[in-house]
Amino acid sequence: MLGSAIELVAGVGRRPVRGAERSGVGGCGANRSSEGCVHKRCRHLLLTLTVAAIAGCGRSPPPPAPTARTPAAAVAAVTPNPLDAKAVATQLAAEPSPPPVDLPHPGVEPLPPVVATARRKVVAALRQARLALDAGRIDERDLGVIDAASTTGAAPASPVVTPADALALYRGVLASEPRNTLAAKGIDDVLAALAARARSALAHEDVSDAQRDVDRIAALRGDFPGLAPLRDEMAKAWRVAGLNERGRRLEMTGAWIEPVTNNAAAAYRQALRLDPDSDAAKAGLDRVEGVFIARALAAANSAHYPDAEKALALALRVRAGSPTLDAARRSVLAIRQRHAQLLASQADAALDAGDADRAEPLLERIEFAMPGSPLIAKVRERIKNTRLYGRHLPGQVFSDGLSAGGRGPDMVVLPVGSFRMGSADSDAGHDANESPQRPITFAHGFAMARTDVTVEQYGRFVKATKYRTDAQRRGSSMVYDDSQGKLVARDGVDWRDDYLGNPAVPQMPVLHVSWNDAQAYTIWLSSQSARLYRLPSEAEFEYALRAGSTGVYPWPDTAPPKDIGNLAGNDPSPGGRKWGDKFADYADGYWGPAPVARFKANAFGLYDMVGNVAQWTQDCWHDNYRRAPADASAWVNPGCVERVVRGASWASAPTQARSAWRSRHGADESSARIGFRVVREL
Repeated sequence: MLGSAIELVAGVGRRPVRGAERSGVGGCGANRSSEGCVHKRCRHLLLTLTVAAIAGCGRSPPPPAPTARTPAAAVAAVTPNPLDAKAVATQLAAEPSPPPVDLPHPGVEPLPPVVATARRKVVAALRQARLALDAGRIDERDLGVIDAASTTGAAPASPVVTPADALALYRGVLASEPRNTLAAKGIDDVLAALAARARSALAHEDVSDAQRDVDRIAALRGDFPGLAPLRDEMAKAWRVAGLNERGRRLEMTGAWIEPVTNNAAAAYRQALRLDPDSDAAKAGLDRVEGVFIARALAAANSAHYPDAEKALALALRVRAGSPTLDAARRSVLAIRQRHAQLLASQADAALDAGDADRAEPLLERIEFAMPGSPLIAKVRERIKNTRLYGRHLPGQVFSDGLSAGGRGPDMVVLPVGSFRMGSADSDAGHDANESPQRPITFAHGFAMARTDVTVEQYGRFVKATKYRTDAQRRGSSMVYDDSQGKLVARDGVDWRDDYLGNPAVPQMPVLHVSWNDAQAYTIWLSSQSARLYRLPSEAEFEYALRAGSTGVYPWPDTAPPKDIGNLAGNDPSPGGRKWGDKFADYADGYWGPAPVARFKANAFGLYDMVGNVAQWTQDCWHDNYRRAPADASAWVNPGCVERVVRGASWASAPTQARSAWRSRHGADESSARIGFRVVREL
């Protein structure tokens, strides 16, 4: 297979046989043989077809495709430092030249015998000689192409003459009339035509044909003025042809660039130093370079990137600064980029499904395909976020569809992080139940409802389940009595009422719900969304309340900034009452709870974490944090009857607005100061 491929490539760039060329004036004429007619416009196609055949010959099977777990060393080897093209060019220019092959000389052809022209036919012979010369029939080597038009049935372009060539006719006339000036001038024209034909043959690297014409000139007139330069050109042409022949033979043995001093590429390069216009040498370098380029492209298409880089490095040793090699490098890079993009798309699909384990090996393959690609950081970040936040991103707001129709509460994804839970002994307002202070780290993200559950949202649950709250079963709940200035039990109050016991508007936070009632809502929400909803743990609530703050309060100073939340301040009650224990010089416009999201959100995008209503958490009550879980999970004991309430309400004293403040309430209690919000696991 290799021999056949090399033979095919070796024909590219050869000129046709001399006789065949003359009928077509240098083109692929009607009488040119199919074997000899390889026009320049055909060469690229032949080279393309043949390089692929050469590239596969003698090669060992390709290495296996990279596995999901590619060793770091293999990844590092993907993109070796590129060879310095200038250094390679200098090295190639200084390399020794292989000796040319001694090509057989065509031998000197004797002049044909002269047949003297009869005197009565001299004029006709001179006319016939001129017609023959004008038609390109110089000597007997052109007789095979006379009257080509008549053989095809087309009208001849010139008068049909007898099969004779100009040289024989002019010599015949001179044999009869040695002083015939027209015949002598004709011989000069023949010599000039022979010289022109020899130079044309040299230009097309038909050395044997050129040599025959030079020998004919020397035999006719040894003192012809253009003979000496032609002989010099012939000497160089024979050496160039010998080098090209050596290159062709070395190609057939697979010695493309090795051994260093005797390889095909070196022979072709030396030929080009002698004759920069040698098409045969250029085509030879194209073929040798094409062997390694084809290997590089095949390796890249098979994801064998180290092999592709090695093949490109070998191609550089053929011809430094080659535009073909530059294009091949761009092609290999494009293949790697496309492969990396495909792998990134597959990784994105896995991550869209929340499958970080399936995306992880794809990331390694992207790094193998395109080290340094921006895709690597993008996919790595997505894998990290998926492991931390599932299909979501920190700060993302979303809501889940419910099977009964509509959507659940708006949730925001909280970023993972760490904080110190509780308060230090030295903190103002510190209570023993807030210690010992301990670090909490979130290894996985979670989502929290942006607002407290509203009357409207809770009403959808009650309507769908016919649920009866603890207040409804008990028949009463705690409301604010403005005449007494305190919370009192009132009959007939339930989740549908506000803090005064009047019907509540839909966007108010739901009140008069116990821990049991809040828990029932989370169970329903989970069943409706096929996602796990629950009450926040104490640690989650404090982390969300602080939102990155580390002081006593969720805000930097002891005095709350304007519009931080609904707190006990200077706002009067409907009956004109004032708070005794309050934040001085603070007013928020509300006595009693405000509709949700009336104040600005905190750094995590959560509304009403500061004030408005206190909120149920998942945890059972414990008097302190000794033996509490080391992580952010809820501290729950089977059968506990008291649960933890966190956060300030509209009626809380300043000390109760601290980030670490906590209180205890029975799981069946309800009042006008306590509501809840939900957490959704990711």
